[in-house]
Amino acid sequence: MPVEVLTSEELEKVVEEKLKKTLSDLQIMKRITELEASTAKLAASLNQLSTKEAKRSATDPLAAALTKDLAVLTGLVEIQGTADSVTVRLKTRLRDEDFRTVKETIIEHGGFWSSQRRVFIVPRNRTAK
Repeated sequence: MPVEVLTSEELEKVVEEKLKKTLSDLQIMKRITELEASTAKLAASLNQLSTKEAKRSATDPLAAALTKDLAVLTGLVEIQGTADSVTVRLKTRLRDEDFRTVKETIIEHGGFWSSQRRVFIVPRNRTAK
């Protein structure tokens, strides 16, 4: 019985063709392309939200100062301004170092932790450093 010997290039070509055929049969490439497109769209939406948040905080000097000081952690906290204060809500449980950074920044701006509301509060009647 004769045996066919393939070179490594020929073997790679055969494997590549089989892989392409399998992927096309399973429509995985189509799904990957759709996933890449939706990921790009999501990234653009997140970028728009970040831009809107930056514009909104630019009109509020205290919120802008907090946003600037907490720039490294902006994805982990939510900064909202009201007429008499600015609140900083944690979006997720923070590592000890990150929590300490947020706490120290809030204290620098004259704020405190409200255990009842589970937010940091910086009153507007105090001046930011």
